[in-house]
Amino acid sequence: MREQEYWQEGMDEKRFVLCVRKKIWVAVCAALCSAAMAGALYLLVRQATKGETQYRAEVLYSIGYDIWEEDEVLKEFINEYNAYTWGDMMRSDRVMESVAAQLPDVDRSLIEASVSTQIASDPEFLTAFYTTGDADLSNRIAAAYNVAMAAFGETMRGRGLTGIEAWKVAPAEVVEAPNRVLYAMELGAVIGLIAGILGLAAWYILDDSVLVAQDFEKRFPYPVFGYRTQQPDAYFGVALSANLDRQAQKGAFREAELALLETPGAAYETLRETPVVLLAEWGTSCRRLGRALHELALQDVSVLGVVLTEADGRFLRAYYGKKKGDFA
Repeated sequence: MREQEYWQEGMDEKRFVLCVRKKIWVAVCAALCSAAMAGALYLLVRQATKGETQYRAEVLYSIGYDIWEEDEVLKEFINEYNAYTWGDMMRSDRVMESVAAQLPDVDRSLIEASVSTQIASDPEFLTAFYTTGDADLSNRIAAAYNVAMAAFGETMRGRGLTGIEAWKVAPAEVVEAPNRVLYAMELGAVIGLIAGILGLAAWYILDDSVLVAQDFEKRFPYPVFGYRTQQPDAYFGVALSANLDRQAQKGAFREAELALLETPGAAYETLRETPVVLLAEWGTSCRRLGRALHELALQDVSVLGVVLTEADGRFLRAYYGKKKGDFA
C-alpha cells in the first residue's frame, strides 16, 4: 500500500531543484555536444549536396507605365502588372524568339531553366537572374534578354507600358549556397538542452535515494528519527538527540549500522535481544534499505526506526528552510 501511495505522490519540486542544480552541467554539455554535432552534420550534408559550381548574372529592369500618376486606375493597373508572373512572360514565345535568335548555339530549355525573377516592392522595377554552370554563358543570356526585353517593351506601347530598360547589369558571379550552420547549431543546442533536461528528469524519477525523511517514510512503516550530518549541525543534532532520548524513555534499544548487517555472519542473535535503530548513510537507495529490513524481519529483529548518517547539512537546511542558529 505504501509503495502504491508513493507512486501516486506528486513531485517534490524543492527536492527536485536541490538534487538537479549540481547536475545542470549535464544539460549544458548535452546542448553543446548536440550543437557541435548538428553543425558538423549540416556542413557534411551541405558539402555532399553542393553539386557543380553555378554562375549567376543579375539585371535590374526599369518598367515604365503609360499612366498619369493621379489616374484612379493606376493602382489597379500597376498591381495587375506587379502580380503578373514575369518569369512565365520571359519564357513566352514573344520574348524567347528574340533571345533564341541571339543564342542559336544554346538550347531553349537551358535558357528557360536559367531564368528566375524577383518582384521588387516597387512595381516599376524587376530583378532577373540568369544562372548556369558557365559564367560566360550566363552573361550571354543576360545580354540577349536585355535586347529582347527592350523590344518587348516597345510592343507594349499604348497598352499600359512605355518601355522596359536594363538599368543595372551585374556580371556573372559564383553562386554561394547559403550557409545556415549557425541555425543548425542553434537548433541542435535547443534539442540537446531539452534532451538533457528530460534525461535529468528521468534520472530523478528513477533515483530512489533517501535524502529526506519523507523519502523513507513514504515507502516503509518506520519513522526517521533524524539526521547526523557530515559537519556538526546544532539544529539537526538537537532534534535527533531529543527523539532518541524519548525512545530510550520507552525502553532499551541498540543502534545497528546498515553496512554491518549486510556482511556475512551478522550478529542477529544479539540484535534480537533489544529493538534496533538502523543507521543508514544519507543517500542510500530504498532498494538496499528494503532488502535489509526484510532480512531483519525474517530474523525476528524488531526495528524501531532509522537514523540517516553522513547527511549533507547544507542540503537539509535548504530543503527545510533552516538557517544557522535555528534550534526551534
